[in-house]
Amino acid sequence: MTESEKENWLKNDSINLYVAKQFYHHHAFEILHTHVNLKNEFIESLNKEIKIEPRLKATRGIISRAIKADYLNIVIRDLLINIPENEIKFEVFEENGVFYFSSEKSAIGGFDFAILNHYNNILALRNLCFGNLQYSDGEARWEKFLQKNQDLVEIAEKLKDIEKIGKDVFFEEQESAQTPLIVGEIQFGNWALAYRDFFKVLKANVQNSVDCLIYIVPTGNLERMLSDGIVTFDKTKKILDEFSKVISVPVWLIGLDVE
Repeated sequence: MTESEKENWLKNDSINLYVAKQFYHHHAFEILHTHVNLKNEFIESLNKEIKIEPRLKATRGIISRAIKADYLNIVIRDLLINIPENEIKFEVFEENGVFYFSSEKSAIGGFDFAILNHYNNILALRNLCFGNLQYSDGEARWEKFLQKNQDLVEIAEKLKDIEKIGKDVFFEEQESAQTPLIVGEIQFGNWALAYRDFFKVLKANVQNSVDCLIYIVPTGNLERMLSDGIVTFDKTKKILDEFSKVISVPVWLIGLDVE
């Protein structure tokens, strides 16, 4: 790059983001087309002009355009927040079949985002707190969850069911079938993190039937603008192909690019 090109690039504050590639693993295509509005809303939300923090990077002595990955991650989360009709929770982690979420701090080892069936999730928490094998501090755990999620109090009050304390309550089919269980990752980190992410979703799937993992990664120009040795669309697809019989959870792989 010439000095003029460097200067002009560093003055940029926006760029066009778009979905360049998609790959469906293990029935993800069928699942997403059952919820086609959700699929379309995700794609539409990611095809936008976005704010960026430009920088320069040197690869083998060659200076090129680059983008700050941390800021890009934040921008993409903001795009997903605005998806209509589908409430997305951020910083979600799973423990003993229950998904917890909070806007207060990052959930270390958790998922970047999730679309949850709150009826199923709170029922699983209710059974852990008040069911057959209840936590000794079940009441405190229950109250802590509701303090952070006031919007779910109405569902929780129906499910606590004081008369059945000491017994598990089971799912009602009409309630449990309404919303898919979808977890997601926005991954611009070191390529080895992809393996950790897939182990994480397999663990969550042991006690939950995860309908789909949405895995958002860079490709093309965007891939080249980020750090070297990161998770990319092609590397992730290779992992899914190589371990197709091991990764039993459906995966919607999304490759983002910029122009």
